[in-house]
Amino acid sequence: MASLLRDCEEFAVPYLDDVAIFSNTWEDHVKHLEEIFVKMKTAKLHLKPSKCQFAREHVKYLGHIVGQGQRKPGELKIQAVKEFPRPQNKTQIRSFLGLAGYYRRYIPDFSVIGLR
Repeated sequence: MASLLRDCEEFAVPYLDDVAIFSNTWEDHVKHLEEIFVKMKTAKLHLKPSKCQFAREHVKYLGHIVGQGQRKPGELKIQAVKEFPRPQNKTQIRSFLGLAGYYRRYIPDFSVIGLR
């Protein structure tokens, strides 16, 4: 998918078989969708309607809520971090740091906190 959409990086973010398409105006969005659809049809790729969301201000994408120039962590992941049991050994600490580390961009001084 990434190679197929390499010239669409100004308005499309592919990840494996998913793609998020974003635009500043409705007119641009329609053009961007048409361009992606033509590329997919040419490559004989198909959309899965149950995974498609159109004309949304915010969408869930790769564990984040994205839209209107913003990105924030998804609620389920926040809840998983909050409810993670207190680690009792190195393996559990590594597991927690892996889970929390996915959202390190939202946690100021994450690497410093992890050393405490």
